[in-house]
Amino acid sequence: MDIKGTTKIVGLFGHPVHHTFSPAMHNAAFEALGLDYVYVPFEVRPEDLEGAVRSLISLGIVGVNVTIPHKEKVIPFLDEVSPEAELIGSVNTIQVKDLRRMGYNTDAFGFETSLREGLGMELRSRRIFVMGAAGASRAVCFQAALSGAEEIVIADIEAGRAEALCRAVAEKFPSCGVETCPAEASAIQKVLAGKDLFVNATPIGMKPGDPAVIQAGWLSPDTSVFDLIYNPEETRLLRETGDRGLKTMNGTGMLVYQGARAFEIFTGRKPPVETMLQVFKRKLAGHN
Repeated sequence: MDIKGTTKIVGLFGHPVHHTFSPAMHNAAFEALGLDYVYVPFEVRPEDLEGAVRSLISLGIVGVNVTIPHKEKVIPFLDEVSPEAELIGSVNTIQVKDLRRMGYNTDAFGFETSLREGLGMELRSRRIFVMGAAGASRAVCFQAALSGAEEIVIADIEAGRAEALCRAVAEKFPSCGVETCPAEASAIQKVLAGKDLFVNATPIGMKPGDPAVIQAGWLSPDTSVFDLIYNPEETRLLRETGDRGLKTMNGTGMLVYQGARAFEIFTGRKPPVETMLQVFKRKLAGHN
């Protein structure tokens, strides 16, 4: 990598950032297209977030991704927010252009695109059950409603969190049937009947020995399963539902497609998605 005075800098704001695969993925994409860019991770503590965002212009940084725990808290420090980011209430990509900081959300795009590419499923008229109401669940639920899902059921061990997300989506999309479900086995099993898609937006399954977030037998044979976890590549949920013949996918595609959309925002160029996917999988294999 030849870094010069003309090299444009993009990066990542998060806390922590030591685990991120984004630099490898983006830098490989820049190299593939011969672009004079470099992607750098920045460890930004919550108390330093405002200063870091304000420094983007003075340092000449042309854009950054934003990850945990800053996606919602960064919004007041931006000059403008895209319609989808405002709707979702979360920003994961900032573009600096004409001395203005513009916030976007590419998580929702990543979810819908990976669902289409990985499972061949469109969200319109679908009945969806989402386990978990924090983090990426917000992008999942809003994108599902925006794309015309018929029904969205949200469950979370913190009932208040599920109810808050339910209210937020229902307020913006009154024609979509949005409701909550108690995070109890009997209630979940009953509500799951007839759903087209089950989404796990919790961290259950990331650690060795974690149980499946639900029992595979609770799902109808034609229900598809999308586990947003990408490490491990096959959680217990995916293994058990796959063994029953259900269509399944993990979160790799969502992460790569949201990164690809951010790449396009940063550079104005179509991203080499296959290159980004290959690098991501290689890094993941080396990480384990």
